[in-house]
Amino acid sequence: MLAAERVKVFWQPGCTSCLRTKEFLTKSGVDYESINVHGNPAGMEELRKLGARSVPIVSRGDKFVFAQTLTDVIKFLDLKVKLQERLSPAELIGKLNIVLPPRRDTSGRSRPSGWKSRSATAIARFASSRTTCSGFPRGSSNRCATAAS
Repeated sequence: MLAAERVKVFWQPGCTSCLRTKEFLTKSGVDYESINVHGNPAGMEELRKLGARSVPIVSRGDKFVFAQTLTDVIKFLDLKVKLQERLSPAELIGKLNIVLPPRRDTSGRSRPSGWKSRSATAIARFASSRTTCSGFPRGSSNRCATAAS
């Protein structure tokens, strides 16, 4: 692979999507250059020359992909890996109910038996929503979108 074709990952501390992207590439055996743009004017300039303004970004040469979705990274790098399928809302609720027990009121009593601990509609809406790298809805203030702006 030519130096101009080297895979680069632009990231910054505190960005969970950046960490997930780097972990995925490492586990997939992809050799990449890690560029922390926080407090790194040269790294930030290289990111901006690509035309990108947020992280995580995976680039090769003068092309790049916003690495918020690993499926996009897989397509961009033409990797021969398959991601685990997403849980259905019902499966997600089941797992949440295991790790997050039903809340108790201030007197220590459990909620009434008819009370649903999780809303399938709310979880399905959340699971299908587009979020930024810090998990906040698009348009809200967060580290990942504002640091490279």
